[in-house]
Amino acid sequence: MNYFPPFEVIRRSVDIQAVRGDLRVNLSYEDFVKLLKLMISGIEVDEDWYARAYDDIGQAIRAGSISSARQHFVNDGYFEGRLPAPIRVDEAWYLRRYPDVAEGIRKGILTSAQEHFDMDGYKEGRLPFEM
Repeated sequence: MNYFPPFEVIRRSVDIQAVRGDLRVNLSYEDFVKLLKLMISGIEVDEDWYARAYDDIGQAIRAGSISSARQHFVNDGYFEGRLPAPIRVDEAWYLRRYPDVAEGIRKGILTSAQEHFDMDGYKEGRLPFEM
């Protein structure tokens, strides 16, 4: 990540109200998407990897209908559950954290924690390593 907008910029982008003593954030779906795009615009996208990993995007870039992998990721890819670059999974930690994945490997359904994360884990919101 090369850039992440400062908290003050994000805070000014939302409506903050006190509700029964709790601060609540309110914004339209359109504004929510605009805020997310601002936040993810600083993420580094591995152009070559993205075009190889997502053949449909690689073809669209070669055909000229998409200008770059980065442009696709910010405008659509993130919202489709696509990764901007490969994320290496801590195999031992992932299998301890997600015993269902370990069981899938024992049963021969999966070959690795990395395979699970790449195919499903990211979209399911699973962490690739301890944070």
